Amino acid sequence: MKRVTKPMTCECGFPGAVRSHRYHRLSVYHRHYRRIKNLLSKDFVTFAEIGERFGITRERVRQIARQLGMTSGRQRLEQRVLDQRMSAWRKRKGHRELIAKCKELGYTVTPSRRDSRWGWRFEDEVVVINGWRTHIVHMSTKGRYLAMKRSVVRADFHVGISPIGFFIFPARVWKTIPEATSFSPVPCPIGQRGFTHSGRHDYLNYLEAWKLLGGRR
Repeated sequence: MKRVTKPMTCECGFPGAVRSHRYHRLSVYHRHYRRIKNLLSKDFVTFAEIGERFGITRERVRQIARQLGMTSGRQRLEQRVLDQRMSAWRKRKGHRELIAKCKELGYTVTPSRRDSRWGWRFEDEVVVINGWRTHIVHMSTKGRYLAMKRSVVRADFHVGISPIGFFIFPARVWKTIPEATSFSPVPCPIGQRGFTHSGRHDYLNYLEAWKLLGGRR
């Protein structure tokens, strides 16, 4: 009895094409399919962009993506927007140093995302560290002092980024800090003139106090 060989279909879906056939694998159809498949694996490339590159419609690219079980066009667009905003978020002032420090400590740091009727966005100067809502404060140099302003932001912790390191203030301590304050970046005897402009002497206790953020919420 003659054995009937069932024809194999190539991954590109070309009817009657044998997967191992050398001439088919070198064909324009097969090579375009492989390139489209490679681009579809990158979520930041839209169906329309792939279609323009190969001279086919966006609908045809969507059909190929569906055949391969890949994400939809809406999901790809959302991922692209997320990647763009994450890239911009990492470039914000002080974020690069903060992310590097948290990575060194084994802490997780992510943007704080807020939804609204107009869509979603990352909150300014607010991040999430180990699940704690954390407000970023930028300290400046004022003569031989470090100066900062206490803004009213709902957060569990407030992280001051300064030239000498990071200050970690719990919310209960942050509430007691004057609205505008400056203090010496080096320890001085309590009561000595020039130590602080606000009458407080405990600011340096919170320098690099990362253990306060060590416990996950």
